[in-house]
Amino acid sequence: MALKGDQRTTRAMNRRLILNLLRRDGGLSRGEIAARTGLSNAAITGVVGDLMEQGFLKEGESSQSSGGRKPTPVHIEYGARFSIGLKLMEGRLEAVLTDLSTAAIATCVVLLADLQPERVAAAADEAVKYLLPEESERKTKLIGVGLAMPGLVDIESGVCLISHRFGWKQVPIAALLAERLHVPVWIDNDANAFAIAQQLFGHARHRSSALVLIIGTGVGAALIFDGQIHRGARYAAGEVGFAVDSAALGAPRENRQSWGNRFSEPAMVKAWQDIRARNVGESPADLQEAALAGDPRAVAYLGQTGHDIGMRLVTMIDLVDPEVVIVGGEAIRFGKSLVDPMIAAIQEYCFETPPPVEVDWENNIWSRGASALAIQQFFDFEQASGWIADAAQ
Repeated sequence: MALKGDQRTTRAMNRRLILNLLRRDGGLSRGEIAARTGLSNAAITGVVGDLMEQGFLKEGESSQSSGGRKPTPVHIEYGARFSIGLKLMEGRLEAVLTDLSTAAIATCVVLLADLQPERVAAAADEAVKYLLPEESERKTKLIGVGLAMPGLVDIESGVCLISHRFGWKQVPIAALLAERLHVPVWIDNDANAFAIAQQLFGHARHRSSALVLIIGTGVGAALIFDGQIHRGARYAAGEVGFAVDSAALGAPRENRQSWGNRFSEPAMVKAWQDIRARNVGESPADLQEAALAGDPRAVAYLGQTGHDIGMRLVTMIDLVDPEVVIVGGEAIRFGKSLVDPMIAAIQEYCFETPPPVEVDWENNIWSRGASALAIQQFFDFEQASGWIADAAQ
């Protein structure tokens, strides 16, 4: 059963307005909130009072100035509620417990013998029980669970329409999880989940549009327009990993490479293995160490790859004209040898002034993104639907 928040009342809209203002700008006094929102003092007093009573806001300390004591600021109490993010990957389910700022509190990994939906739901149950045992006080403050996964996801129906990597088609995974976990569940494509985390608390926090590129096990993108994720008519927006690489267009169809086959982290490791003429033994860490040590072959290969990724981003940037470009994913571990040539290509070849390029260097981007799927509902970020088990079940 879909779960939706009540957006019809003025008080609910004022709550959303104030929470998101404090999320973006940090602590503000009631007077500053009034000046920035245009709300009346009475409306602000009522909403702030309710949120403080519920534990979602707290007062900071007022400071002394030459003009007297400054008004007391109010801040979001990010530890008032918690979220769990699940990232479904081949062979494992990564899980993280976060506060409302997506800051990680505890993590775990559940290995998967297979990717049958029922097995995934059981693994999710195991992860949630590990992160929030029965005796945990945090259990009563859990707002929900977010699942991020590769593939086309219909967030309204809670269905994975298709995931080539997992062999899924028309899987009602949100309902399966909600029935097992007995908490609200949100699901989305993993690149979109990462983009939502960026808009909540990352590099897109103060921007209304962004182009997000993920370079990991695969290659994916997400688009933010007017503060909303653009998913496309078939939920396929951003699936650039399947795009045929322009360098291979003249090759026979069976030999054409996609972006994912050329620019994903496994593809880079395979190319490095070929450069070193080795059949086995290469890993992402090997390529990372070689680049950090200044190995000329590693630096040259990553430099050319970064340049090629940048050139493809130029086309996307010129098409959608975002305020910012954000890049993340496991391949970012290869460092400046990959990233700097990518940024240089964007700066040189973009039409007119290129947008800033921000890199998320964190190694837990997927789980933070998954957790943000539930957290966005707290801020009513996209008025997203969640799923709960039907009462009859």
